[in-house]
Amino acid sequence: MAEKGRFIVLEGIDGCGKTTHAELLSRELARRTGGKCIVEREPDSRDIIGAIIRSALYGSVRISPEAMAYLHVADRLEHIAYMQPILAQGTSIICDRYFVSNMAYNASDTLSVERIYELNRPCFEKLRPDAVVFLDVPPQETARRRAAERSDEEIYDRMERQIRIYENYMRALEIIAADGMKVVRVDATGPSERVSAEIVRGLGI
Repeated sequence: MAEKGRFIVLEGIDGCGKTTHAELLSRELARRTGGKCIVEREPDSRDIIGAIIRSALYGSVRISPEAMAYLHVADRLEHIAYMQPILAQGTSIICDRYFVSNMAYNASDTLSVERIYELNRPCFEKLRPDAVVFLDVPPQETARRRAAERSDEEIYDRMERQIRIYENYMRALEIIAADGMKVVRVDATGPSERVSAEIVRGLGI
């Protein structure tokens, strides 16, 4: 029977470099372990729930913040059902966002970071990350990167919102670390090569 693949999550605010480092880490993990490693991302556009969420991110449809939080959980449960057999076959997965993003992005005055963590309990009880890597880049720097790299604006892109999301991430990381999950916090402001090396070092692979 194949050894279960690793499930590593990359988190951070928009423009922190998750997409780049998910691909780099996938290749490095496969090289070092000799096994197969793929990249997944959330929301998962393979199902209708994820497609609706992605439409809402760019303002194509309007969904209340609380409803978005619940939609992310529903999409995640579907995504977990897709990923579990892949992991069971021995393939590792680097996931670009998981439930920690839900906690950071969808917290509001009526739905706390802690409450969203509890909403996601069915998710991480089914599939708990082996590690959560947080790519730490200040909101001011990520705003500069987004302005240089893309033209479409998402509903979360305003500076005051990104600062709030960053603060929510700090609380979310405290919560999951207290619950025994491995958190690897990496200064991701430098060159990709250096950041990639720090991720690998922090994961101990």
